[in-house]
Amino acid sequence: KMANKSRAVSSQGTKFYIEKLGEVGTATTVTGITKAAAAVCTAAAHTRVVGDVVKFAAVVGMTEINGLTGVVTAIAAGTFTVNIDSTGFTAYASGGTATPKVFLEIQQHKTYNFDDPGAAERDITTLVSEEKEFGLGLADPGNFTCDLHYVEDDAAQIEMQTARSDSAARYFRIHKRNKYIKVFNGLVKALTDTGAIDGSNAGSLSVRISGPKVEVLGA
Repeated sequence: KMANKSRAVSSQGTKFYIEKLGEVGTATTVTGITKAAAAVCTAAAHTRVVGDVVKFAAVVGMTEINGLTGVVTAIAAGTFTVNIDSTGFTAYASGGTATPKVFLEIQQHKTYNFDDPGAAERDITTLVSEEKEFGLGLADPGNFTCDLHYVEDDAAQIEMQTARSDSAARYFRIHKRNKYIKVFNGLVKALTDTGAIDGSNAGSLSVRISGPKVEVLGA
């Protein structure tokens, strides 16, 4: 009998979240930050979890980290790691907080898609080139789209509409069934509202991703 070699992961159970702009959680007091490609923060009895998005403030010494936002990529007793490269920062001296953003769960989603436009091409051909020569420019993080049941008074969809109106970026999180989490920052371009005979109110969310997507393995 042949073993099933497929590693396909069911999409059912995928959770989707949008940042509630202007609301924050309880700040975590930081007592140490390492200089590393991924900064490790010391915080006694912290409640941070992988996938949290935190903003730093009031750090003495390593002042470069103040105002920066990072994604928690790993946790341990008394420490948590963020995707901020602090190798070139001044050494930590004292104090500081890491304040988590608040997210609303989107429960009406039916499908989602990350496109991948790839990197831009640069023509580096010269007059002595034997054939066309190319290099790659910056990678384009692309767009995120999501089909959903349109519900006017749904808290998460109200936040989407607000994001469409204020043109301010939000953080988003996708939690997959296999415990992988994707975190990204983006601008809501559109939230449609459509209907049909014998159909349900439907909509489609379109987000322009800004900056890199962060993928981590949650608990």
